[in-house]
Amino acid sequence: MLAHRVSQSAMMVLTILAACSRWSLPVMAEGPERDSHRPPNVVFILADDLGWADLGCYGNTFHQTPNLDRLAAQGMRFTDAYAASSVCSPTRSSIMSGKYPARNDLTIWLGGRSPAGAKLLDAPFATELALEEVTIAEALRAVGYATASVGKWHLGAEPFYPEHQGFDLNVAGTHAGSPAGGYFLPNQMNLPGVKQGEYLTDRLTDEALAFIDAHRDGPFFLYLPYHAVHTPIQGKKELIALYEKRMTPGQKNTNPAYAAMVHTLDENVGRVMAKLDALRLADRTAVFFFSDNGGYHRVTSNAPLRAGKGYSYEGGHREPLLVRLPGRVEAGSVSSTPVVSVDFYPTILDLAGAPGDPAHNTSLAGTSIVPLLEQTGVPEREAIYWHFPHYSPQGGTPSGAIRVGDFKLIEFFEDGHLELYNLAEDVGEATDLVEAMPEMAQKLHGMLVAWRKRVDAKMPRPNPNAGRTPPPRRVREVPQVVPTREFPGFDVLTDVSLTRSGEAYVVASSGTGLALIEPDEPLGPTTTFRLRLTPRAQFPANGFLALGDAPTDEKLVKCGLFIGGNYAAIYEGSYPSHDLAKLTMALRPEEAYDLTVRVDLDQGTVEMTVGDRRVTKKLSRKTARIRYYGYAVITTQSEFTAIEATASSRR
Repeated sequence: MLAHRVSQSAMMVLTILAACSRWSLPVMAEGPERDSHRPPNVVFILADDLGWADLGCYGNTFHQTPNLDRLAAQGMRFTDAYAASSVCSPTRSSIMSGKYPARNDLTIWLGGRSPAGAKLLDAPFATELALEEVTIAEALRAVGYATASVGKWHLGAEPFYPEHQGFDLNVAGTHAGSPAGGYFLPNQMNLPGVKQGEYLTDRLTDEALAFIDAHRDGPFFLYLPYHAVHTPIQGKKELIALYEKRMTPGQKNTNPAYAAMVHTLDENVGRVMAKLDALRLADRTAVFFFSDNGGYHRVTSNAPLRAGKGYSYEGGHREPLLVRLPGRVEAGSVSSTPVVSVDFYPTILDLAGAPGDPAHNTSLAGTSIVPLLEQTGVPEREAIYWHFPHYSPQGGTPSGAIRVGDFKLIEFFEDGHLELYNLAEDVGEATDLVEAMPEMAQKLHGMLVAWRKRVDAKMPRPNPNAGRTPPPRRVREVPQVVPTREFPGFDVLTDVSLTRSGEAYVVASSGTGLALIEPDEPLGPTTTFRLRLTPRAQFPANGFLALGDAPTDEKLVKCGLFIGGNYAAIYEGSYPSHDLAKLTMALRPEEAYDLTVRVDLDQGTVEMTVGDRRVTKKLSRKTARIRYYGYAVITTQSEFTAIEATASSRR
């Protein structure tokens, strides 16, 4: 059982700031406005890249965060709260699904990949939060909650946006990980009705307040994942000037623009709290404030924690966590019991009195922390686990970690070495205890390995190109082709040159070329395709099996290889696509690759196997039958064998 310590005294800075309050301690409503049997509203505020040490209530003396400090004084502040990952998308997935990222393979920030010459290749990973997952929004909506996601999503492109994952309202939630075009509106996010120079964090709060107003009779679930304080580091000019004046020699925080972003984030949390007060909703609204991963060490200091975002040290995944629910969470309480982001799902279900989905609940990784919030008990937990089988742009390497009690062990996958720390005595992870405590290290490592096996955690593989300097980017050589108008056995030829080479076909195009066959009878619902692809060009080099119910590029599903990108991919429609299911692997031009593609139209899935590797995609569009299939290339020349298509009417 993990240790638990609670203190009733708030930090002195909270006492000082409370005297300057612009929103007061919540007052219990009287009469019909307060219903003890009514489930509480839930407001979950998620900051992006905010460090554990960035707030005044966590000891920061440079950043001014009176509203968040006040929130801490009115609820419970956690000293040992963890994100399930040191990067964003996996943690967000854990909040939405209640599962560790390793369970659903969403272990990397979406859009990310490891360096080409790294020692290890990325472990296979998902490119979206699957629609089959029952999100916390879906579980709450099933019991009558109105639901809204206002802000950053970063859990997949269409059709994996919030409105397909249980949210009645989606504002600004897309596949993007940072605000396109920056924080000052209008940017490239295409938000409607913006004002020139408006700040994104302010605008998101406007939308959140409108949702609260519209659903004041409740219950409602507001998920408010701000983009702040993710890069680009863009603060308001007047606040940057304020923090430039506050800088003093020797201080640990030295970025006025970042401080200005934290300041605006704090102001907007205050606006949300003031709205709850104004509508007399504060006493029946659970408010959570959290961050998705550690602070980016190039723009903030996570000291005394080690490292930051992208690392498996404490600075990478220990987060600020504040929870307020008057009448159930004592004001000014502080907990040092370790909790983790997979706990939010069962906790919110518990607070709402919602049963959740029985099948989904069997795979929940967390535990309700309601007894901890109410100080009636301590959650029992074997351990907290992390799995990050990738490289991070911040400098982190593939690794896993486990915390049991005060001890934390990190395993680095490049060379297998272990590091062991006693966090109660060494929160900065400065003294490695592996040699001093080999039995403890062996025990924790065994638990970590066993957990990875239980959740089927994918591991990185050796990179055959490790240590090689990536070749300089070559100038794209677009093949000059004379389009083929007719060719025996093919029914649709679009911007493509098609020739024979023995028993194979050579397909070339200066754009997106298609060579399609229309079978005598449509194929499906289950069809398996087999073919061999040999890219003939050096750069670009690619080739795909194309299939669908219409003979146009935007209607076809493509399954194949991007040789230069070192990945296999399935995507729908035209390239480039933001909705790629991809599998990182070492690929070379002029080598032959055997592809097996299995399509299940009833389930809406396409699965491609390349050698012993496999990638699967859920289709966004319902297709009844496959009426066309064939070859596709993009500004290149590739060789294909004849396609073997085997269809069946049932599984």
